[in-house]
Amino acid sequence: MRLKEIQLNSKELRDYVDLVGYEKDQTLTDLREVTRSLGDASIMQIGSSQGKLIEIICRLGNFSKCIEIGVFTGYSSICIAKGMVDHGKLYAIDPSEQYTKIAREFWKKAGVDNKIELMLSEGNEVLDDFINRGQKGEYDFVFIDADKANYIDYYEKSMLLIKSGGLIMVDNTVWKGKVLDPNDQSQSTATIKKLNNTIASDKRVRHCMLTMYDGMTICQKK
Repeated sequence: MRLKEIQLNSKELRDYVDLVGYEKDQTLTDLREVTRSLGDASIMQIGSSQGKLIEIICRLGNFSKCIEIGVFTGYSSICIAKGMVDHGKLYAIDPSEQYTKIAREFWKKAGVDNKIELMLSEGNEVLDDFINRGQKGEYDFVFIDADKANYIDYYEKSMLLIKSGGLIMVDNTVWKGKVLDPNDQSQSTATIKKLNNTIASDKRVRHCMLTMYDGMTICQKK
């Protein structure tokens, strides 16, 4: 049986996706330009097609209570908030005042700042606080895109916080192809490999790994 393989290099494919693959948003385009000016750090921003997918999923799910772990300059926050119901609340967690200052500016420009509460702290601290305050099973959606060393902790704590039928989306699960390199023994790569294996065998979820951009895995809690 013939396999349907895409015979295009990633640059050609990404250019085509950017041309016809998603609805454009001027505020997000402007934010991408500002983020690009940060230099190498700009690689932490999610892809435009990923952002649109997140928005559509949040819209389809009619989500009202969400968590984002890793804000950076606020691109994914805008996408989540745009997709949520009008009275929804996104708890956006990030310890960086430098990057979230840009995020707050663009949340306002996008008209979604009223939906977002910035938690200027480390991810595990906020998640532990939510759990200790008895919020297990209360959240519709969690997006994980932060420090890779804590990905497994973030995933397990998110599993406690989301309700049955809720979603966890994890970014960077292909990790620039490093998950395929047996010689890469770095902590980040090892952690992502371990998380991917954990999700693959996790009977609590239905999951699907997407290879778009740097990889993103969608998990639905049963």
